[in-house]
Amino acid sequence: MGLGLAAWRRSRRIKYRWGLSAAGLVFGLLLAAGCGPTGASGRAASHRAPANQAGGGAKITNTDPCANRLHDLCGPLLLYFNAQRRLPERLEELGQVPGFENIRDFTCPVSGKPYVYNPQGIPGLEPGSRVVIYDPLPSHSGMRWGVAVKIPGDDDPLIAKVIGLPESKFAGQGAR
Repeated sequence: MGLGLAAWRRSRRIKYRWGLSAAGLVFGLLLAAGCGPTGASGRAASHRAPANQAGGGAKITNTDPCANRLHDLCGPLLLYFNAQRRLPERLEELGQVPGFENIRDFTCPVSGKPYVYNPQGIPGLEPGSRVVIYDPLPSHSGMRWGVAVKIPGDDDPLIAKVIGLPESKFAGQGAR
């Protein structure tokens, strides 16, 4: 009976390890997807250009270099918040996060202008969210890319995602 019990315990350990591995993979995929580009509707940005092209500039797509650059800033922003439990005072502080020391470009690749960073943020598209990093100009088919965050309570993680914002969100905001 002792041999049977040992074999049973070994099989349980293997199943438990596989369960943890699968859970870790799912968590990693969800984390990566949570910081992905979304359009003004909150859904994933489409490869197609918006119907209204009156604003000019680059098309809004999920392969836009500006969206990708902002997505790259989400990683150190999440780690900074996790360590400090607050947003940085200046965007350049993200370059001090271990593993992200090479991040030095905080400009929109389309307009060439520096991103606006406002730790207090402007109201986001979803309730409780605020946009803390965004394009200084509507250089993407009359829209701006930005990073929206939801500030958590207690020990919960910060949620950040790249979104496309209509210019109407910036009426009366001015550059900060």
